[in-house]
Amino acid sequence: MRFLPPALAAWLIALGVAGWPAAAQAPQAPQTCSPEVNRQLADLLAQRDRGPVDGITVCGITIGPSRPQRAGRHGGHQLIPVRAPLPGDGSALIEVVTNDDLDGRVTAPRGATVIALGQYFHTTARQRPFVAGIHDVHCATHRGAANGYVIVNGRRFGCGA
Repeated sequence: MRFLPPALAAWLIALGVAGWPAAAQAPQAPQTCSPEVNRQLADLLAQRDRGPVDGITVCGITIGPSRPQRAGRHGGHQLIPVRAPLPGDGSALIEVVTNDDLDGRVTAPRGATVIALGQYFHTTARQRPFVAGIHDVHCATHRGAANGYVIVNGRRFGCGA
């Protein structure tokens, strides 16, 4: 017999007790990737914002295949390396992080088109060459969190999948 991971089981119990928030709808995704889709991300990068920010979209093309991250207290994760086009002819390397327990095992080959909505985070020197990341690309797991998603080559994972 298989059991749910403790974190997922606790989340499901809390969801049953508290009920799903009324505003928990699957957010709409952009139909195509363009520098304009990444405008909010570009603004955060220009401001050198170090705090987490919910509701940020990134889109781009993977520069290599996704790779698993060693499982920790929040479960296993996949790291998806994305080159995001920015307004003004620039681009940025962004790390999209998915959670295997909450999103399913999301993988992407090199050259895949990725669109993700989640929580922006500032990367550390250890995470270079990535200048920022987007994680929490799944349905909200606590009050105050935003719903997210990730789309790889047209296949949606996370909220609204």
